[in-house]
Amino acid sequence: MKFFQSTTHSGERGFTLVEAIVGLMMLVLAASVIFFAFSQTNHIASEARLYTAAQFIVQQQIDLIQSDTPFIPQNSQIPPELSGTAPATYPTVYADPATGNTLVTGTLATTITNISNSGYLEYAYRAQVQLTYSYRSKQYEVDSWTIRGSDQ
Repeated sequence: MKFFQSTTHSGERGFTLVEAIVGLMMLVLAASVIFFAFSQTNHIASEARLYTAAQFIVQQQIDLIQSDTPFIPQNSQIPPELSGTAPATYPTVYADPATGNTLVTGTLATTITNISNSGYLEYAYRAQVQLTYSYRSKQYEVDSWTIRGSDQ
């Protein structure tokens, strides 16, 4: 008959200090990779949001050029938007939605070229709209053009 148990620890289960440190290091590494991935995703989303806003501003200018009437160059009826190169403007590309403070400003340049009798239309103007802006010390540019024919 036995009145006491063996005091050997060979049957106990648990982690050694080395195993715990290795596991903790793997957890920290995984967390830092996930943090980096989320940070990159946020940066890419910010760039895409700004580029979309810039495209919208350029398209607004193109729409203004296409819809301004009357445009009848043969009768010398030319809207101011189509009368030559417009001075650069500085539209807000992005503003903080909470405060309304401007965060990114661009430079919008519109160049109008008379291309009448150049093989397109008898009375036609070409408008090129270019918006440049800077975000996180990197330059971005949205460039678009259109051709506007006479209303008659």
